[in-house]
Amino acid sequence: MTLLSYLPAVTQSVSGVAMLAMLAGCGGGANDPAANAGKSLVCVAQHPGASVPELLACSADLNGRIDAAMKPFMAANGISAATVAVARDGVMLAERGYGHRDSARQLPLPADAMFITASIVKPVTAAAIQTLAREGALALTDHVFCSGTNAPCWLAPALLAAAPDGRMASITVAQLLEHQGGWDAAISGDPMVSEFDIGQSLGLRAPPQQDDIIRFVLRGQLDFAPGTRTAYSNFGYLLLGRIIEKASGVGYIPYVQDKIMGPLGVQKADFEGMRSLLRDRHPREPDYITTVTAPSVFVPGTTVLALDGAIRADNWFATGSTITTARAMALFAAHYRIPDGVPLAGAKNNGGFSGADPGVATVLRQLPSGVSYAVMMNKLDEANPSGEASYQMQALRRIEAVLTDAGL
Repeated sequence: MTLLSYLPAVTQSVSGVAMLAMLAGCGGGANDPAANAGKSLVCVAQHPGASVPELLACSADLNGRIDAAMKPFMAANGISAATVAVARDGVMLAERGYGHRDSARQLPLPADAMFITASIVKPVTAAAIQTLAREGALALTDHVFCSGTNAPCWLAPALLAAAPDGRMASITVAQLLEHQGGWDAAISGDPMVSEFDIGQSLGLRAPPQQDDIIRFVLRGQLDFAPGTRTAYSNFGYLLLGRIIEKASGVGYIPYVQDKIMGPLGVQKADFEGMRSLLRDRHPREPDYITTVTAPSVFVPGTTVLALDGAIRADNWFATGSTITTARAMALFAAHYRIPDGVPLAGAKNNGGFSGADPGVATVLRQLPSGVSYAVMMNKLDEANPSGEASYQMQALRRIEAVLTDAGL
């Protein structure tokens, strides 16, 4: 299994795909602990025929185990807000909220708090593309950029430079999904963390729009021939978001709400776009803990916290700038394969994805047992944004130890 992890830092971008030895696990939890009186969670859950009601009866036990895993971990690392949600075969078994919504620690954080997703929304974007493909609205073999001679294609020729890299006309939707479009942030930089520089280069008086970002990137050369290797690309998923909007005729957020999350029972209010400025933060979001700063794209000449105007969030919904609940993401992982977004349709998968932004650390996981879970936290270990020492991996190991100990 591969767990994809990415951090867009302010001064540089770091990407990687790490092969991990994952624990087998499962999860359970929610309603009538009395129904399980006198039994251990292990006894009930290990029964091959354990029903959903039997699993739900283990709520208090499972919740207590998750609490015991998360609370000391959060306290030791200064994480003041987190949520965890666990599902099995699409049935929610546990939803937990920890810490506080405010930095003064006066407002307890509910389990349905909204957090910035960071990159764990990319499988959702992939699912939207796969849905459009199944509906015949696009094909994965379609070209991304229209050159005038490469139909079917999606994005207007006007976006291309006067003398573009000729290889751009060959980029396909499938290659963007697989991070094989030809851009390598380690070589040419990540436009997601370069909006200020893009605006300066283009002489803009307002934050760059998507068209500005695309035109800026397409002025350069590709870092490799499309389809020849893999390099994690936020820009590629920005382009996928744009294609989703063109193919569906609606915005990225409403399309995902209606076609992906809605059928899973996720309310529209539980999947929205991130706000660019902290003053506009959703009332269900926590305070995020970060000291990372960057130039503001809204107020030239000022330096701001990275989550407070360093980017125009609307540009990057399909890449990571969305807000949602742990429950919504756990339900998504119960129904769609990570990372490519193909419907599971009853199949099982061992997959995972993590997200990292300044002040944000997230984990999305699906296990071969049919268990899926999400962890969302309001602090990133900025010295270890990915890898074994990251908060994401530490939380993953703790939750999967709980699930294994529970016998699920």
